Amino acid sequence: MTTDKGKLDSGQQALGEALAVSFRVLRWMLGMLLILYLSSGFFIVQQHQKALVLVFGRVAGLGADRLKEPGLHWTFPPPVAEVVRVPAERVQTLETSSFWPKAGALDQPAGPDTEPAAPTLKPGADGYTLTGDANLLHSRWAIRYTISDPETYLFRHAAIPAVLRAELDHAVIQASAGLPVDQALRTQVEAFRAAVENELRRRCEALFLGLRLQGLDVLALMPPRQVAAAFNAVVEAENERSTRISEARAYAARRTNEARGQAAQLRAEGATQKSRLLSQVSADADYFDKVLVEYAKNPDLILRTLRQDAVRRALAQVEQKFVVYRGADGQQEVRLQISPEQAKKK
Repeated sequence: MTTDKGKLDSGQQALGEALAVSFRVLRWMLGMLLILYLSSGFFIVQQHQKALVLVFGRVAGLGADRLKEPGLHWTFPPPVAEVVRVPAERVQTLETSSFWPKAGALDQPAGPDTEPAAPTLKPGADGYTLTGDANLLHSRWAIRYTISDPETYLFRHAAIPAVLRAELDHAVIQASAGLPVDQALRTQVEAFRAAVENELRRRCEALFLGLRLQGLDVLALMPPRQVAAAFNAVVEAENERSTRISEARAYAARRTNEARGQAAQLRAEGATQKSRLLSQVSADADYFDKVLVEYAKNPDLILRTLRQDAVRRALAQVEQKFVVYRGADGQQEVRLQISPEQAKKK
């Protein structure tokens, strides 16, 4: 009996020690698991990202602490908390092809080697907008945006990309209805794009989407294939018309400049001739006035002087001079032979 009792006490003691060791090991394991669990709450927010921490489905933090900036952070691991990252600083792009023909319809331009386009567009498959002059227009668009308010972007609307695409389509439809097809397609493309962008910005601000538009791009514009040939003919005719007008204006400008140059030259020559003639007349008038005064004093002397001056000027114009005296009656005859070159010059 004593032996059996001793064996029982030894077994109980060994069992107790084993249980104690097991409990110690279990506590260490639970402690390590707890440490590992809490350590898994560290997370890193990358550059160009912002993060929100949801604790039991609600955003944790107050004020500026609700939005986690790039860097190392800690929160309770799941299922207590959840980290939602948002590419807030990265420019994102969203395209719409709601107003473009169905896939494959425009892989090749219309030509002799391609199948002719269907006589009409297919509603529901081929997208288009109606312009202000009741024409059809195909277009493709892309918007560039950044997330300015991550909390609003995530929780105010269920699907922001879908809402944004719907608002873009609405803006395109409204802007298309305000322009004729020629302006929307060729001459006022930038005004068309600006009208769509302004309307889209207004709608985004009214809906509080939590994003900031960076720009709107027109990826493609074209008329329906069924009437593309007519549009091309109109474009070619207008281009030819513009070319002819430009050539005519250039010719008119060139001829006008030439005429103005000739007119300026003629005016300058006339002014010079006028000035020279006036100077000559004025000098002659002054000389006549002086001679007239002297003539009034002594007419015979002035007449002889003027006659001598005239003869002297005439003789100065000839190269050979001959003086012939006749008989004793006192009469004389003067003969002047003028050289041909001097006569021609005169």
